[in-house]
Amino acid sequence: MIVTLPRPPSPILTRELLYTAVTRAKQQVTLVAAEESLRSAIAHPVARASGLGPKLWP
Repeated sequence: MIVTLPRPPSPILTRELLYTAVTRAKQQVTLVAAEESLRSAIAHPVARASGLGPKLWP
């Protein structure tokens, strides 16, 4: 699998995107990215706003 990351700032450049790409690879992954893209993806986790936490633990 080959994964190409865009240059920052990009809304899809997240830790979850990188994690999904690496874990879905069957045998190997080739990452094509600038160092700043990789660092940006690692530094930006997705903030989920489902509202489920307050419903489960009021």
